[in-house]
Amino acid sequence: MQTDARSPVSANLDAPQSSTTTLVNWLLRTQEGILFIILVVLCVVLTFASPVFLTGRNVGVLLSQVSMTAITAMGMTLLITAGEVDLSVGSMQAFIGVVVMSVINQTQDLFTGIIVGLALGALIATVSAIATLWLRINSLIATLAMLSIVRGLSYAFTSAAVQNRTTLPAFAAIGNGFIGPIPWPVAIFAAVFVIFYLIFSRTTFGRYVQAVGGNKRAAAMAGIRVNMVKWACFVITGMLASVSAIILLSRLNSGQNNAGFGFELEVIGAVLLGGTSLQGGRGSLIGTLFAVLLLGVLNNGIILLDINSSWQVAVNGLIILLAVFLDARRRRSVGED
Repeated sequence: MQTDARSPVSANLDAPQSSTTTLVNWLLRTQEGILFIILVVLCVVLTFASPVFLTGRNVGVLLSQVSMTAITAMGMTLLITAGEVDLSVGSMQAFIGVVVMSVINQTQDLFTGIIVGLALGALIATVSAIATLWLRINSLIATLAMLSIVRGLSYAFTSAAVQNRTTLPAFAAIGNGFIGPIPWPVAIFAAVFVIFYLIFSRTTFGRYVQAVGGNKRAAAMAGIRVNMVKWACFVITGMLASVSAIILLSRLNSGQNNAGFGFELEVIGAVLLGGTSLQGGRGSLIGTLFAVLLLGVLNNGIILLDINSSWQVAVNGLIILLAVFLDARRRRSVGED
């Protein structure tokens, strides 16, 4: 007698094929998957091109360096998904760095310095949020002005001089220490990524962020407090920029008022390349992670292959253009434009 039911053997044979098909579709049809493929290929090429690339020391330095960009990019992903942007994160690295170094030198207390740094990041972000959300100034313009203001404050605070070094061992460990074989900056980033991935994908707030960026009028009609959600995204970005600033400060062991030049372009470029829409409503923390790693490996390869370092700046600009083009193409393909 015939039956439509498949045998257990046949079902088991089909399951891996289904999983394989899903993986292939993800790799070839999503921006995150394509970035992953490019990242793997680039790593293979650099492994053959430079014997230094895959050494433990180089990998540790590379991951420590990109961790600072990645931490801030987690917050920027939420903010751009919500329909806003913050151009002042590079200047924050300078100002927060010099202030935190001054506080630590005066108090000899690492905890106080960290709290001041986080509070300062939240304060600067709140000022940007007020200008954007309540004074109705476009976030691009508001945070561009904040970029100049905060950079100027960093020069004024130090009288254009580099801050003194500190001798606190715990402070030096933040940027240069290890937890077993893992550098502290990488461990900090891993914790930040897990926390915000869960927030973005599993919580009501994460859904609110996407709804507000997708259509703020519809979100407001649904009872979402649009300005409060956006303000929270500004503050999260500012505080994560503070974390990056403290890690950089520890790595350099000096507060430098010229730190962070171009940092905002690295962060925004990675977020957009990772698949977050510049128009808001769509974001991917995994895509941002792959994009940060890709840019970090690319810049590392430029250095290892002794290519003119000026290309690092040019690459960041080209990446932003590519990311905006891909986003516009995606929006047209789904009929959003």
